[in-house]
Amino acid sequence: MKKTLIVGLISAVLSAGFIFNATAQESADKKEPSYKKEFHESEMSYKNVTVYRVLDQKDAYIVMYAKGHREVGNVVVPKKWYKSSPRKLAFRKLSTGMSPYMTVLYRNGEFEQVILTMPISRADSAWGVADSNVQVNADKDTFDIVY
Repeated sequence: MKKTLIVGLISAVLSAGFIFNATAQESADKKEPSYKKEFHESEMSYKNVTVYRVLDQKDAYIVMYAKGHREVGNVVVPKKWYKSSPRKLAFRKLSTGMSPYMTVLYRNGEFEQVILTMPISRADSAWGVADSNVQVNADKDTFDIVY
């Protein structure tokens, strides 16, 4: 009787193992292997540049940034972009120990948003005030920057 019970128990365990293995194989066949999955490229891209100084002007910010090798570029960012919808200008708090930088976001190669990561304190040397005689075009809707 004990022998029959042990044989019955072993055969039950083996058949449960075979059934589990067959269902696991079936579900594995239905799943697509990771190397066969299609790659989808993001429509968003970005470019970071070091910011030397941001000059505050009546209608815009004049950003002086690192361009190429040892060159300084200037770009005008209208202040109205901060309040527009969708917002084209955003600010981030600069973490301790980092240098200010600017992130330019693109969607499908077209300008989407500029993010200035700057010190909060306007007394920091990264902030400045533009000469009142400086005239800038703050009515633009595009952002043209040369890296």
